[in-house]
Amino acid sequence: MNGDKMIIKDIMTKDMVVASPNNTIQEVSSMMNNYDIGFLPIESDNDFIGVITDRDIIIRAIALGKDSKEPIEKYMTDYIISIPSDTTLENAINTMANEQVKRLLVEEDKKIVGLVSLSDILHVSDNPDFLEYVKEIFEPLDEVVITNEIDIPQAEVDEFEL
Repeated sequence: MNGDKMIIKDIMTKDMVVASPNNTIQEVSSMMNNYDIGFLPIESDNDFIGVITDRDIIIRAIALGKDSKEPIEKYMTDYIISIPSDTTLENAINTMANEQVKRLLVEEDKKIVGLVSLSDILHVSDNPDFLEYVKEIFEPLDEVVITNEIDIPQAEVDEFEL
């Protein structure tokens, strides 16, 4: 990596685009489109109360047929993951891996001052082994178990008579 001593403050985005919990799905989608981003922190009364991603909008709202005029407050994630601005890039990557997220809010003096994404970190890396390291820690689960919420008895083929 480009100097293991590099810290998040050196690469974070300081001019964040933020949304309000009262913004609609339509408004937030337009903001994401206009700024070519897929993640917005949600701010209310000068305090960050959550985040929303393009995936949140698709999975939690659009896929369920929700009205695009509904406020995003119903669909945002209120669990905020942040790191101190003096965090090393390696520690930030490890936090992302542990939390299974690709973006982190950055704080100084208990205030959110920016954000950093996995791609921000990868752009500053000049170590070819670093990408392999990132791939390893973000490895998908070996086995995915899909269950039905409805218990439907499964018939065996030999149970049927023709």
